Parts: sequence; C-alpha cells; structure tokens
Amino acid sequence: MKKFLSMVMAAAMVVSLVPATAFAATGDFKATAKVIDAQNFPVDDVDSPIGGSELQLTLTTGDSLRTQDKMKFTVTLDNVKDLTDTVNYGTQIDVSDIFVLDDDGSDATSKFTVSAAEFKVTDEDEFEFTVEEKGGASSTHPQFKRGMVIGIDLSGLKMDKVTKGKTATISVDSDDATITNGDDLVFASVEAEGIEVSVKDTVDVATEEVAELKEIKIEPAVGDTFATMKGSDEIKLKLNSGFEFVVDGDTYVEGDNGTGKYNLSALQGYEYDDDEIVFEMGAYTGASVIKITGLQVEATSAKAGSTATVRVYATGNDTVSVEVAKVVDYTVSMTVDEDDDVPVIYSGVNVGNKGITDDSDHESLEVTIEESFAGAWNNSKDFTLSVPEGVYITDVVSASLEESELNGYADEKAWFEAAYEEGDYVDLTFKRRGWTETDPNGNGTASKDPAKLTFTLVLVADPNFEGDVTLKLTGDAVDEQEVTIAKFVKPYVVEAQQNDMQIDYRNTEIPTSVVIKEAEAGLWEKGTEFRLALDKISFDDEGTIKVDDKSGLEVKDDEVKTTTVDGDDAVYFVVDSRSDDEPATVTISGLQLYMDRSLPAGAYDLEMVSPEMNDPYESTVVLNGTKDKVDGENRTIADINDDFVSYTAKAGFVNIVTAGREDTDSFTTKVVVPVGESYLISGENKVEIPVPAYINAAGYTMLPLRAVAVALGINENNVLWDQTTRTATVMYGSKIINMTYGQKVVYVNGAMIPATAAVEITNDRMFLGLRDLGNALGVTDITWDAATKTATLNGNK
Repeated sequence: MKKFLSMVMAAAMVVSLVPATAFAATGDFKATAKVIDAQNFPVDDVDSPIGGSELQLTLTTGDSLRTQDKMKFTVTLDNVKDLTDTVNYGTQIDVSDIFVLDDDGSDATSKFTVSAAEFKVTDEDEFEFTVEEKGGASSTHPQFKRGMVIGIDLSGLKMDKVTKGKTATISVDSDDATITNGDDLVFASVEAEGIEVSVKDTVDVATEEVAELKEIKIEPAVGDTFATMKGSDEIKLKLNSGFEFVVDGDTYVEGDNGTGKYNLSALQGYEYDDDEIVFEMGAYTGASVIKITGLQVEATSAKAGSTATVRVYATGNDTVSVEVAKVVDYTVSMTVDEDDDVPVIYSGVNVGNKGITDDSDHESLEVTIEESFAGAWNNSKDFTLSVPEGVYITDVVSASLEESELNGYADEKAWFEAAYEEGDYVDLTFKRRGWTETDPNGNGTASKDPAKLTFTLVLVADPNFEGDVTLKLTGDAVDEQEVTIAKFVKPYVVEAQQNDMQIDYRNTEIPTSVVIKEAEAGLWEKGTEFRLALDKISFDDEGTIKVDDKSGLEVKDDEVKTTTVDGDDAVYFVVDSRSDDEPATVTISGLQLYMDRSLPAGAYDLEMVSPEMNDPYESTVVLNGTKDKVDGENRTIADINDDFVSYTAKAGFVNIVTAGREDTDSFTTKVVVPVGESYLISGENKVEIPVPAYINAAGYTMLPLRAVAVALGINENNVLWDQTTRTATVMYGSKIINMTYGQKVVYVNGAMIPATAAVEITNDRMFLGLRDLGNALGVTDITWDAATKTATLNGNK
C-alpha cells in the first residue's frame, strides 16, 4: 500500500466545493501534477535508489463520460539510469509502482486497474501506462472523478549524473487528459555534504551597544542527522571585524532527537574569545538540528550601516555565513504608512460633521514613534508633538506603548490628555519620566526590545484652515521630524473681488458678485444657513441670489435675507434642498451697503459663517473632555481660539477710498527703530514688535513693514497680506503700495520703483530695506545712527 498524504485529502476537499455542473462531460480529463517528498542526498550516496519521492496526478474534472473508461499516460525522465538496462541497474520502475487513491485518500485498487499489459518501458528515459475503470462502461461501476489521485512511486529510480547540483526531473503527458504543471518537476537532487545555517531574523544594534540575536539554527545539508556528516566533531562561530560575542548564563544550545538543552559554556570543548566561539558536537551528532539561543552581539566599533555576519565552521565541511545584525543610528523615528491614503476631512465642522453629509470619522493616519535600538529614547527629556495652528485634537484612539511602561498614568489616553493640557491645548507636551526607558541589556525590569508608540488622532480644524496637517516631533532627546497625517478642505469656497468704493451713505451697491461653491455634490444638508457680514458696515439691501442650473440645489424662498450679527446687519440664505449630481454654485449679486460717513478709509474683510456647521464645532470638547487646569471646566475650541467664528472669505472685499490732496499722504509721527530690539518708538510711545529690525547679509538695514507702517499712522486694516502670491499691500490716502517677497522692486499706484534690497520674510514677517520703505511711503527725512544702529523716520513736515 502506498503512502496516504494529508494534502490529497485537502485537494479533495477544495475541489469538492465546486458544483458538478461547472464541468462539462467532455471525455477530456484535467489533472494537476506535483512531486511529493523530493529527495536530497550527498554525492557519495547516489548509487542507492532515490527513495521516498512520488509523482501525484490529482484529477480536477467532474465525473467521466461512460464512453471513456481509461486513461493512458507517457512519462519522461531526465538524469536517471537507463530504464532498459535491467542487467546493470535492475528494474527501476514497473507496474507495481503505479497506484490509485480515491477522492477521500483511500486505496482504490478494488475500483481501478493499472494494466500490466499496457505498462511499457519505451525508451531509456521513458515509460507509459494505462489506468482503467473496473467494469468498463457499466454505470454501476466506479468512474474517474475529481479529487482522485493517480500516483507513481519514484523511490526505486537511480540518478545518472551525480555531481553536486545535478537534479532528476519528471514530465507527464497524456492524450486523454490535460495536465497542469506536468513538465520538468524535480524529484531528486545531489547536494554536497555540509551544514545549513539560518536565523529567524536580523536584529538592530547601535554602535557600542549589545543586542540579543534571534535563534541561530544549524542543520546538516543532507542526511537525517549530523552523524552522517564527515568529521563533524566541532562547531566554530566567528564574527566579522567590528563585532564581538557576549555569552552569559542565558545562552543555550538545544538539539532535537533527545540530545537535550545545555548552557553553551557547559559544553565539552567550549572556548570563547571575543569574536569566536568553539564547542564540540558531543551528543549533538545525533541531532538533526541545533539551535543557539540567548547569544548576544556587541557592535564594538562598527558604524551605522554595517552588518554583523557569523561564519559557522563544522570540521571537515564547507563554511557557511549568515547575517545576524545590522548597525543602526541611535535614534527615535516618527513615521506613517506611506501606502495609506492621507484622510481628507472638512474644516469648520465637529467630529459628527453637523451641517454636512460627510461620514468621515476625522481620524488621522496611524503614527508610529519608535526607537532604532533599545535605550535610544531618553526619558529624562520632554518631547512635544505639534499640529498646525487652527487644528485641534478631540480624541486619541488606538494608542499603544509597547516594550515600555507609563509612569503615573492610568493608560495611554490619560497620558495624551495630560500632554495636551501641558501644551495649553495647542501642542502635546509629554513630560519627562512619563514612561520607562528600555535597556539593550535588559537590566532590572527594562525591556531589551526597542520602545514603540502607535496612535491615531481625531482632529477638527477652524473654518478658515485648509491644507495638510503636519505633525511635528520636537524635543532635546529626539531629532526634529515631520509627517503628514491628514488634510483639511473647506466645505465651501467663496470667490469674490476687491471693490474700491467711496462713501455714499445709503444704498451703495457693491459692483461685483459673491460666489459660494459647494466642495462636493450633496454635501450641504437641508436647513444649512450661510451668513455673510462686513465688519463695521451694514447691508442696506439683500441683493439677489441665483443657483446654477445643474446641481439641483434649492434655496429657501429663493432669496437672500437680512439678519443682525453683533450689531451689524448681515445677509444669509438657507439650503432648502440638497444638490444632486454636481456641486452647487450660488451667486449673490446687487448687495447694497449702508456706510457711515465716519468710517475710516481702508480695507474691510468679507466674513462668512455657517451656524449649522460652525456652532457645533465651537462647542467641540478638546481631547474628549480634558479638564482645564485653572478653572476645572471642560475646555472647548471656543475657549482656546476666539477667532474661529468668522471665516475671512475675502480680505479687503470693500476698500473705502477717500480721494484727497497729495499732502494727505504725508506723516507727522516720528518713528525710531533700534536694530535688534523687540520694540520701536512711535512719537512718545514705546511699541512692542514681534520681530526686531536687523542688518542682512548684504549690509542693508531691514525694517518690519507692518510695524513701521502702523507706527507712522496707517490703519492696520490697510496693510494687507496675500499668502498665495506672498505680496503685501499698503493703502494710505491716494496711494496703493505693493511689494512681493524676493523681488527688488516696489510698486506705487502701479508704477515700478527699483529697490536697493530684495523684499525678505523673517519669522513670518515681511521686511523692507530702510531707504526702500521710506521711498515707498513717501518719507524723505530718514536718518541712520551707525553707532547705536538706530533708524529714524522723521515724517514729513
């Protein structure tokens, strides 16, 4: 009886799941060929029969036609002794080597016949045979069916060419069956005597640090045990330059076949000399595998990027090398999975997405912070995680700190909540000693493995925030690094132009329209209100509203209405029916203003807010109800940011221009600007400034544009900034002055004026050269005190 294999059963179970109707009864069978137990043996043992190998043909069709009750196969061999030379090599293959298994793996000789009459050795490397159903075409007798196995025992064959690396292969063909994978299957190969060495995985080690190697496994390349190897009485392990072994009481050698597990240092013939270890095989000659565990390696002088290689010698056999460790920088890294898509979240809405139909969960990508090597993360220093201004963390999910432990915190979430409080709900500041350090030597309770922190943040953002959310890691014990964890987009975009207008008291019509565009089709929920307002200016008439023809969105009552916000009139409209196939475009035209004659000249921003979206956002609790350390109340986004309630739809939407004589453009205030100081003197007043004046690399004195302009008497609202073009605009009297970062020109009322120094940006502030700023603003009386490094703009008399 031939061997019964579990994989035959598995094949039968798989194909039995396919309905019989999936196979047409064509009479052309299909079978899959594979070799079971391919043999490897040493060069000096090849005169013996191969032994153990089988070829198995598993039928993959349905039941046979009654007109087809037998199948004939032709088998071709490569690199076996001459099958026709029975005098010198004996009968290597005959009809008794053919067997049939039923679809349940049982012997099927009672149901099928391997015809002795039709078994023939037709050439020195070829034979053929026929398998037929007993009982012929009678429907009461067994039939060929899927899941059955026709097998060939190859164990009696002998290889012809027996040099190292040679293989014996088998191919099967049939006119009665289509055979998959039936060509050149290897069933025997010749290997040189020796050993095979492997490790479970390489480990990371830092320079001058120690790491424990993963299990080293040594096996005979051929044969069942080390006893079959020539002269294998000793094993030697040697490391390459820059590395040394560390052996202690936890370093063990273990063999199978009852050969036992012993401390390495207790083995007969044991020697240890930094980069070399020797021990005698002893009882392990009866083992088929030897495992070395607990062995450590130290990177004594190897640098980052180097690889530790252990060469293993077995007496009388070839040397085998295996990589066991790599040297890494002693660092802490922050990463996200680069294959994951960055989640897109809508700004100005809470986690529940009130006011819009989006169902996103506001979760960022999962972030991983981990040591390159145990002990790299110094817990004696704080570290900080920062998100951009206008982005807030409402929760942390799936937070896990592996291989390290928290000190004084109930769990990772509590740790994050405390860090957000320490960072004033803007950053996450993790205080020192909040977690335990790992240790490559495993001293005390410290882990030998690198620490790994993973977490996902739940985020919201101000209505005017859009773009990537970049998470920044900083701290004295870590290198500064950034990853992008999410992206925010606005649920609506407002398009509007600047309108230069003279005060005309009542019914002053804005000449341009305001266009509000939906970010995606069907996003705005029914009942969502959109409100427009101007600071200090009221609307005198609502104007008209028009919705595009394609989106299907409808506005309640088809009109714009007025309301009052903070004492000023505002206009609004309400969505009455959601858009359908395309995003909506809403155009508001003919808005009229009521402008008090006391309004100062200057630019006034158009602000937009959606109460249905933004009010729930205002009440969002920061990091799941973290308690404020001062008053014990839940902190909300409104507590932290007072500016979120207004979305600046268009800066300088209305620019009140008061025409006047040229002398209205002059200044009377004396402004003194000391270089390097965080203040300036405006008239008699000392004014703090965020970024001091400085002298650039080219030797020019650079003054902060906004601070100096306001100090001279220009309304702060008349100093505008366009982030897209990085252009500043100053409006004063009849002058409009433009300057762009990096350019060496200034434009006054459209006329280009060459500058001596290019416009610079330092710490997010625009700076102009002293003389260039004076020329642009029309200040001609400028003095420079080189001794005190002080610039003085005396105004115009």
